[in-house]
Amino acid sequence: MKHTGRHTGAFLLLFLTEGDNYGGRLLQKCEEELPVNPIDSAILYRTLKKLEQEEAIESYLNTTDQHKPMRMYKITAIGKKKLEEHQLDIEEKMKNLSFFIEKYNDWKTQINA
Repeated sequence: MKHTGRHTGAFLLLFLTEGDNYGGRLLQKCEEELPVNPIDSAILYRTLKKLEQEEAIESYLNTTDQHKPMRMYKITAIGKKKLEEHQLDIEEKMKNLSFFIEKYNDWKTQINA
């Protein structure tokens, strides 16, 4: 089964609470920190664009390195509110997933008895 980046926005908002960042570094954080990483660069940049349209993040051009200006992203107040909503949603999903695992393990125990 293919695992999708359904919670990509939640992870990106969470990483942006640590400070402003650019797309490549956010992708690297996903690769390094997520236990199971379903996020590739196409998903990441689509999600950043969507979050910006929703005003959950803002972007700006960082020109401190004159040779290589970088598009930076930062979380907004709307983004922080969305992050709270993601947290509640994920908690509810975890309860259902835990229920599934328990029922599945009970079934496996019964058929192996």
